[in-house]
Amino acid sequence: MRLLRPLINRVLQRHRFRGRATPLERLPSYPYVRLVKAYAGSPIAPALGQTIEEMWASSHLTRRCKLLMLAVVARGLGCQVCAFEVGEALQREGLHEPTLTQVLTHLDAPDLDVLERLLVRFARDTIWFEPAALQRRTRGLRDYLSGPQLLEAIGVASLANGLCRLGATVMGHS
Repeated sequence: MRLLRPLINRVLQRHRFRGRATPLERLPSYPYVRLVKAYAGSPIAPALGQTIEEMWASSHLTRRCKLLMLAVVARGLGCQVCAFEVGEALQREGLHEPTLTQVLTHLDAPDLDVLERLLVRFARDTIWFEPAALQRRTRGLRDYLSGPQLLEAIGVASLANGLCRLGATVMGHS
């Protein structure tokens, strides 16, 4: 057996290979671009970029509503990098800093519409993932949202949680 080890080792070494860097097709231009750049070269970056891009392309919820959900999750998880990017995007959407602070502190503000109020609270409930409370909140949303809107809200909240947790692994937080 000792004599065969070098031969077996050579055979096994030939079948091993390292993965190749996966280039991004183009540099994204939306919030969370820093996170996608942090994973550049890995197979995660293009998949992550495409997922985020498709979230922004979907029209069932407004861009502002999605950004508010992302901001609440980023604040709840203490992801300063993510919160900063989303905060800048919300300011470009016309939401001023005092209003954003009020939304993040109280989950409400006079400038929010009914749908945004509901989804901001829903996003906050998804952070700790307590199934019974989350299911009650989701059932309550069925009366106010269409089927596609509800699915998109669940998807945005899930993606927001995932993005903040991924960000904690590759970006510095203070």
